[in-house]
Amino acid sequence: MKQRKPDIKAENSQGYSLLETAIALLIMMVVTLGTASLYVYATTYNAGSADRAASLAIGQQKMERLRRSSFDDSLMAAGTTTEDVTYVNHHYTMTTTICATSDCGGSAERKIITVQVAPQGSKPWMNVPITLISERATSVVGLYATN
Repeated sequence: MKQRKPDIKAENSQGYSLLETAIALLIMMVVTLGTASLYVYATTYNAGSADRAASLAIGQQKMERLRRSSFDDSLMAAGTTTEDVTYVNHHYTMTTTICATSDCGGSAERKIITVQVAPQGSKPWMNVPITLISERATSVVGLYATN
């Protein structure tokens, strides 16, 4: 018995042409560049959200300091103060407003406290301040107290 050798012809060989390979590489390059731009976009917005989270933490710390102080403490004096705060090498502007008049909703027995913290970044959407508002009342017993 003789074994027959398969006929291998160049015309029947399967494979990719140079043109098909170039088109596939072009498609892969376009997809990769699109992914790279999304990565840059996500990184930028992630940094901005970290600044906003830090702004919120700074504002909450200030609000807690004001809540710990007594109603007549100098920290609770009516008016507006502005501070520059540096936190993890980022700069923030913190504005604290304490209202004790009826013009802004406060009174002698109730103070309205507003703490506003704005990150100082290069992107406009990153500079949007966070605002915390709280009310603080005296410890004097009011008209509706029960004995």
